[in-house]
Amino acid sequence: MKSVALLQTCSFDEISKTINDALKLGSDNNFGYDYLTDFEERFKPKHRMPVTTGWGEMDNITGGGLGKSELGVVIAPTGAGKSMVLVHLGVEALKAGKNVIHYTLELQDTVVANRYDSCLTSFPLTDIKDFKEEVFEQVKNIQGKLIVKEYPTKSASTNTIKSHLARLKKRGIDPGMIIIDYGDL
Repeated sequence: MKSVALLQTCSFDEISKTINDALKLGSDNNFGYDYLTDFEERFKPKHRMPVTTGWGEMDNITGGGLGKSELGVVIAPTGAGKSMVLVHLGVEALKAGKNVIHYTLELQDTVVANRYDSCLTSFPLTDIKDFKEEVFEQVKNIQGKLIVKEYPTKSASTNTIKSHLARLKKRGIDPGMIIIDYGDL
């Protein structure tokens, strides 16, 4: 190796440059999907196993819902219900036994959790606190795990999210759906 020879001659600046150059190249050997070379591959059947959105027409359009590694984006004006749509999608994933990691950068984590309570149980959100015991009885056996992580507005980045996901994976929590309720990361 080149760096061993440089080490023997104590060329530390050159070693540093060589290592930095290698790091810039990265370790990803995948250069992308080659349209013609990989032509046959795209016609092989895929086992996508999507999670339903809960809306029949949307599932028809998306081929059954959202699949692993797919990005779904909800866009609407302020106050139109984007956060509730995201909770609904999370509920469908939980019902399918998926672990859901829900990041919120505008609402308190307990507010989001109450929305899940209402969506999972059909108790009105405005009265959810009056049905504490009934809510618990209905949600205690849900198959998927729900983690709601709150960050203050404009305080999180994609690296913050990646770091949190890595910590969850070390605890054995593998996300089946990741929801980020904030468009400006």
